[in-house]
Amino acid sequence: MLVAAACALTWHGVAQAEDALDLKIRNGWAVAVQQDGAVAQRSNKTSYPKVTTSDAAQAWTYAGAGEWTSGFFAANLWLLHGQFAADGWSTQAQAWQNGMEGQDTNTGTHDVGFMVFTPFGNAYRLTGVDSYRQVALTAANSLSQRYNGTVGAVRSWGSTGDNANFQVIMDNMMNLELLFWASQHGGSATLYNQARSHALKTRDNHVRADGSSYHLVTYDPVTGAVKSRTTVQGYSDSSTWARGQAWGIHGFTMAYRFTGETTFRDTARKMADWYLAHLPADAVPYWDFNDPAIPNAPRDTSAAAIAASGLIELSLLETDSARATTYRNAARTALSALLSAPWFATLGSPSNSQALLLQSAYNHYAGNTLYNQGTAWGDYYLLEAMQRWRRVDPGLAALSVAAVSATSAQAGNPAANAIDNSLATRWSAEGDGQAITLDLGSSRAIQKVGVAFYLGDQRTARFDIATSPDGNGWTTRWRGISSGQTTAKEFYDITDVTARYVRITGHGSTASQWNSVTELSVH
Repeated sequence: MLVAAACALTWHGVAQAEDALDLKIRNGWAVAVQQDGAVAQRSNKTSYPKVTTSDAAQAWTYAGAGEWTSGFFAANLWLLHGQFAADGWSTQAQAWQNGMEGQDTNTGTHDVGFMVFTPFGNAYRLTGVDSYRQVALTAANSLSQRYNGTVGAVRSWGSTGDNANFQVIMDNMMNLELLFWASQHGGSATLYNQARSHALKTRDNHVRADGSSYHLVTYDPVTGAVKSRTTVQGYSDSSTWARGQAWGIHGFTMAYRFTGETTFRDTARKMADWYLAHLPADAVPYWDFNDPAIPNAPRDTSAAAIAASGLIELSLLETDSARATTYRNAARTALSALLSAPWFATLGSPSNSQALLLQSAYNHYAGNTLYNQGTAWGDYYLLEAMQRWRRVDPGLAALSVAAVSATSAQAGNPAANAIDNSLATRWSAEGDGQAITLDLGSSRAIQKVGVAFYLGDQRTARFDIATSPDGNGWTTRWRGISSGQTTAKEFYDITDVTARYVRITGHGSTASQWNSVTELSVH
């Protein structure tokens, strides 16, 4: 894969530089192909990348299937499959997640969301294979067994039989997505109610009035009363652990997406506002915002990646345009920083790390100091943020379209529907290889292509984007899979090119061999 390099197009005598973040994201995917592709070749696929060593080698250390981090690597491979739609990635992803399947019946941890849903949820979203859904549903039912109705939350640590202490950590907000999702994919409504209740409890007892957060709240499992608010991984009980704050931003935004309840949006806002107000200028937080050793304290790039991904989604869901702009710009700044030195691994052999992100902090508290590392979760949430970024409107004017044509069209759903500025109409054609082509009338400078799919929040579509100067010779510019998470346009970055024709070739969806596009635009 070629590394993105700075370049510029000239159209009608006007030089147009490539967007700097587009170049960094393109390079980021190239480094992910390099790093994760190398690890994927390991013969032992039942121990999983966890954290790298903190020395110059930055080499992965591995853990078994029962470790909370063990699902992230297979999930990375699924995200690579979504970005490139190459069969090799899905094959490797399946091979690496096979050893995780048995964790779906693990009732001893809240982390089955991370361990099982992260790989199998992505697998189902991108392929529609029902066995993956079944694994995730089983995991949701296992997680549900850790719910205590008196407390109104899912137990994070410890045995469900412990009647003395009921511990809940901020991290657990992330695992609620498994319960919410399962309630919409064949599981009981009870799962939804449990997730909602847990999120409300976390809002009430983990989030301080100013928007900062506690790491751990311990309840009395018999009465449901709060016994203490403390930390395990932060600097002190009264401090704000950076990764916990990031989990909260991401987790409450997700809860708002599933429920539509503004209390979760407002909590995500409050936590995001506090986080952004306390960031250093380079957008990468110290491991704990209150460490007195700052500015000589360790950083945590994994917290920055988690927060960036959450901020992107929050900006997309935000109803206040000013806030949406603030969160979007903050995410852009964070992504730009994380995809640059000294935080990001180098392309080429040898790289300066086996991970993607450098300088994550696993722990930095007394007796358990682990920092200056790559982490499995940091890499995953960085890739998630990179993929989410294509949902952000680039703010580029759409080029005018002189004509539209298609290889075929279903009666009542002609090609013209794809450029009528309405998501209520569509072009549809059945069969692998059906294509719709936009004629721009003359050669134009092209940076991105916007595509919205019919029922795009319920299924993923596999497709190619190609350009041509004359309608005869075609060059494929992008090949991948839609997110399956929105009916709105996603904006697919291509290496900037001058062309007259843009063609979208469909290869069906996870639902059928139909290709259905509601809107297209070229920017």
